[in-house]
Amino acid sequence: MVELNIKPPRINPFKPKNASIWKWLGTIILGTTISLVLTIIAAQLLEKRQRAKDRRLSALMVMSNIESFAQDLDDYYEELGRADTVSAWLLSHSMEELGELPTETLRALSLECVRADLVYYDKTAENIFSNNIETWKNMGNFQFVDKVGVCFRLMNTIEEMLNGKSHEIEARINDIRNNPDQYPGDDFVMKILQDPGVKGHMQYIHNKRVLLQYFSAKLRYRNRQNMAAIGISEKEVMAFTEERLQEIVLDEEEPEVAYYRSARLQADSLETMREFDSLISLN
Repeated sequence: MVELNIKPPRINPFKPKNASIWKWLGTIILGTTISLVLTIIAAQLLEKRQRAKDRRLSALMVMSNIESFAQDLDDYYEELGRADTVSAWLLSHSMEELGELPTETLRALSLECVRADLVYYDKTAENIFSNNIETWKNMGNFQFVDKVGVCFRLMNTIEEMLNGKSHEIEARINDIRNNPDQYPGDDFVMKILQDPGVKGHMQYIHNKRVLLQYFSAKLRYRNRQNMAAIGISEKEVMAFTEERLQEIVLDEEEPEVAYYRSARLQADSLETMREFDSLISLN
């Protein structure tokens, strides 16, 4: 009998029978991990890019708001040009000389100098920027936030000061109109032209125009600081402002209040009123 010298193979329980399976699984796991990491990185990059866009848009809205208010002050300065000239002319003449003018002419000139014009600015951007902590966090530039806050405070001060003067002259004119016996003069126009408070307002118109120029220049200076702090050019802010304020023209006429004032009652409305009348008569 022939003895075969054959040793059984050693079996390693930790070595797979088919190493290619583990290699395949390892490849899948590695690929999945890399894909997941790349997805997370891509999502973070997109989120970062979106935050940058939101931050830029918020900054543009705020700086555009400041610029548009400065433009309103410029417009107001131009509108007061004639009132400035007329008031200076009226103050340079005596009451006797002014009394020789036609009544309607003198009335029109005097009323042009005592208009109670009010200045307002759109506080939407300020409210969004100041009251939303997420906007502050996303901005990530506290120097810009502080400087914008200075502009908002300045704009509120300008509005309150200018409108306060307008309210004062409006109250004065109303008091003269409602209490004519307490003021010297033959008629309403002569009364307001002789009143010291009205004269002071007419003298103030020129100073008011100077203040409007100063405030407009001050706001633009502060706004240029904002632009430097956030890294946005003045050209971009002006272009954004022009686009934002651009009038949208529709292929239809804007509603006029005169049309609605002249609207007639419908027949069924009249019938309804008659029913109410009959009910009232029964009581």
